[in-house]
Amino acid sequence: MVLRRAKALAHLLDNKALYILPNERIVGNITSEPDCIHTYPELFSRWLDRAIDKQYAALLDDDKRQRLHEVHKYWLKKSFHGMERNFLPEEVRKYWRYDDQGAFYWIHGGHVGTPNYDKVFKVGLKGIIKQCEDRLKEISSDPNIYLNGREYLKQRNFLEAAIITLEAVSRLGKRFSNLAKEMAKKEEDERRKRELEELGEICDWVPGNPPHTFHEALQCYWFINLVTRILDLQSSGNGERLDQIFYPFYKRDKEEGRITREEAEELMEHLILKANEEGGLIPPGFGWSGGVTITRVSTIGGQTHDGEDATNEVTYIILDAKNAIGLVQPASIAVRLHRRTPEALLRKVAESLRLRSGAYSFFNDEEMIPYLLNFGIPLRDARDYSTDGCMRWMLPGKAMAHRALGGTMVLPKCLEYALYQGVDKFTGKQIGAKTPNPSTFTSIEDVIQAYLEQLRFFTEKHVAIYNIVDALEEEYLPQPFLSALLDGCIEHGRDCREYKYFPNTVVQPVGQVTVANALAAMKKLVFDEKKVSMEELLEALRKNWEGKEDLRRMCLNCPKFGNDDDYVDLLARDVFWRSSQVTKSFKNIWGYPFMEDGTSGSNYWIFSGFTGATPDGRKDRDVFNDGTISPVVGTDVNGPTAVLNSVAKIDHADGNNTHLFNQKFSPQFLAGDYEPMFVDYLRTWVDLGIHHIQFNAQGRETLLDAQEHPEKHQDLIVRVAGYAAYFVDLEKTVQDSIIARTEQDLETHV
Repeated sequence: MVLRRAKALAHLLDNKALYILPNERIVGNITSEPDCIHTYPELFSRWLDRAIDKQYAALLDDDKRQRLHEVHKYWLKKSFHGMERNFLPEEVRKYWRYDDQGAFYWIHGGHVGTPNYDKVFKVGLKGIIKQCEDRLKEISSDPNIYLNGREYLKQRNFLEAAIITLEAVSRLGKRFSNLAKEMAKKEEDERRKRELEELGEICDWVPGNPPHTFHEALQCYWFINLVTRILDLQSSGNGERLDQIFYPFYKRDKEEGRITREEAEELMEHLILKANEEGGLIPPGFGWSGGVTITRVSTIGGQTHDGEDATNEVTYIILDAKNAIGLVQPASIAVRLHRRTPEALLRKVAESLRLRSGAYSFFNDEEMIPYLLNFGIPLRDARDYSTDGCMRWMLPGKAMAHRALGGTMVLPKCLEYALYQGVDKFTGKQIGAKTPNPSTFTSIEDVIQAYLEQLRFFTEKHVAIYNIVDALEEEYLPQPFLSALLDGCIEHGRDCREYKYFPNTVVQPVGQVTVANALAAMKKLVFDEKKVSMEELLEALRKNWEGKEDLRRMCLNCPKFGNDDDYVDLLARDVFWRSSQVTKSFKNIWGYPFMEDGTSGSNYWIFSGFTGATPDGRKDRDVFNDGTISPVVGTDVNGPTAVLNSVAKIDHADGNNTHLFNQKFSPQFLAGDYEPMFVDYLRTWVDLGIHHIQFNAQGRETLLDAQEHPEKHQDLIVRVAGYAAYFVDLEKTVQDSIIARTEQDLETHV
């Protein structure tokens, strides 16, 4: 299979239609025409074959629709997505499809590593081809390997497949070189003629050879990114540290008089434009992403391998280029901050948030580096971490095992099942574990134990599916080109589906704060103050609070996470930690514990709609808290620093948790006399050791006007939950939840 996929990728790269758009200075097209979407029949075909005749009929003319139907005839019973269902034990298979029940949702999608761009930039693809050829010679002359036929063939097949793909990507550069040179011959505009001639020379050199200049490095990067993230297998995230990999080329070019800062920013803007050409296909009606399909995240800032501040001039060039272009991709520029982050970068961050607040997220080195050291990751590598999705950490150049969309664990649904002994409220079916009757509970600990039992019950089913898919991916979805660009794969003769530097296998929980608030309400009213009986509370939940408005008001007025109130915050800390330990108790196919991850997109919104009323006063199908650790909308009433204090009480470095945290500020509190105060606020966030934070800084009136007049706000980008999206593309309920977020200020509450 590794050779088959290698030859298929080479065939695609050698035969796909190429184009260079007017004024392009970074080239490499995704599809055969602009404004088209790439399809992956080896991954999915059945739902798409139906959709192109119905919901997606307008996307194709009759001829192309028929051609795609012909492709699907071959793939309908061979596509990978859904294959795992045939191998699941009967006890697990019934949980494979959500059907508005259960407490988790499974979906395919993964990201197994970020290329070692430093290595590519040093030796080019030709240098990596030579490394593969040398390794082939080694295994062919080592009797310890070739006498073991199975091992020898496995390594040989992988290395030959890697060479096939490396040579094919090098040829892709040559194809673009020839196209640019032919276009230059016909070009009458002298400026554009010179640009095309320059592109011809650049693409003749990279990616086969190591880039010499900033422009060559950008072009080489795009060719590699295009193949590894899109053309081979579409996967979310990027995971590189853009300012670190490009700075040496910019520095040398500038010192030698080949480039100015303005010219470098323009080239970076061209790269950002390329990132915005990609579309993605998702099944009709499956609105998990709420306005974006493929989440691309690039990292800047942070520290060097040696622990020095890594900010450089390219850091600022990237921020300026992103602000100037203003488009949604990359869906996040992940900015790493630490205690020694320079004041100039923090002020630039404040300015960028005023301009494009939805485009940025922030990660805390003071939490993340110790977090990674807890896993035994060497300090040098830990300092090099990046973010490749909403929240997923990545070590550039290392083989990992993320499943970007491996599944969502719906924690409030687990609590609901604990209160109904595993019976689904809406269908009356026994879906979860048959936990004890809540009327027998004598303390909040009894409730928590039932909740954890339901969580364990559903996590077991989730892990069974997850591990079978990982095993099938090893067999059916090798990625020899990406593997050749990751440390260790060539040396071990293994594809990145098998060889792992660190197998970070993640589950994505949602609704943690909703669970904490619900438990706090039960603890206060039922067990501590005994104002309400368990039976009375359960009856109110069954009836969705109908006729029980006074009781609901009591529950709404109970302590809520996000107000620096130990009553609920310490309970939240306990349930967060114990939930993570359930996840951690299960092992992946490499023998490592499963981890939690905040990369849940807008799944909090989707799965809220399948969950009944909860004891915090929430009604049937109302929205959970967004992200994984944000307060429930409208409940954080004591100001932004109170929220920080609540969030800081959660253990962010216990070896399992990465938490997504949203805040909303009025734009004026990031400018003028308030800017230094906001910078201090960011430094406080760093000092408190909170893993992540992100902001929206659009005024309420702007968002309301965008709802009413979307045609006037086509470029309005907001932060949803780990990713950015055009506000006008979001479902109204997601828009409403963003509008309803507490608008913090720095005047009265700091």
